[in-house]
Amino acid sequence: MNENMRELLTHRLAEEGMAAEIPISVAELHRRLLPYPLCRDRLGFASKSEYDIGLLKLLVDERSLHVPEVALIEATRKELASPEPGLALLQRFAASEVRLRSSPVPEVPDGGDPETAESETETGPPIADLETGRSRGDHLPGLDDPLLVPQDESADALGRNAAPSGTADEVPEVDSESSSSCRSCHAALPERSGLRYCPHCGADQQRWPCPSCGEEVEQGWSYCALCGKMLAT
Repeated sequence: MNENMRELLTHRLAEEGMAAEIPISVAELHRRLLPYPLCRDRLGFASKSEYDIGLLKLLVDERSLHVPEVALIEATRKELASPEPGLALLQRFAASEVRLRSSPVPEVPDGGDPETAESETETGPPIADLETGRSRGDHLPGLDDPLLVPQDESADALGRNAAPSGTADEVPEVDSESSSSCRSCHAALPERSGLRYCPHCGADQQRWPCPSCGEEVEQGWSYCALCGKMLAT
């Protein structure tokens, strides 16, 4: 499964005109390069849960991806060991960056150093260690839009504190009295008029992905417009 997702990621980078060694944010990997509908069609995933596990395994596959953030690796391994692994944890690491290895790193004996094996097979610029490592010149129009940040995909988060959405040109305000905590990380939100994004994790408080197909849904919707899944209210 990991090899198939790695090959698909290689093709997707080529399709998008992106260099194979370019740093990729977790949000970019999840929402643009390897979204569930595309993986389902090209890799034949039978369910959303199968896709979730496949993407999590790719993130901890040291032979396919270089992931410099230890916290991301540890959190992903912990999630894979849970009874029902999901992608909600990616919200916390949306801006973290990973890099596709130019060629799979050969397996090393127990006690060996994967980074040493990588240096023998891969060249290219080092990945930025900080979430702010990209320069302005690296900004890709439409890619760094906040809506690309993956939201909490757990069913009980959908529709929480729901209110009728406004017009397309309006930015609905979050009621500080009824929405005092983030729907994703549950951290306390500042009491500020017009607040839409969580200052702690960046989660959009008005829009989030459908837990079934990943399509964006809006506050006040009862069903997903793409797959028809009933949403929690």
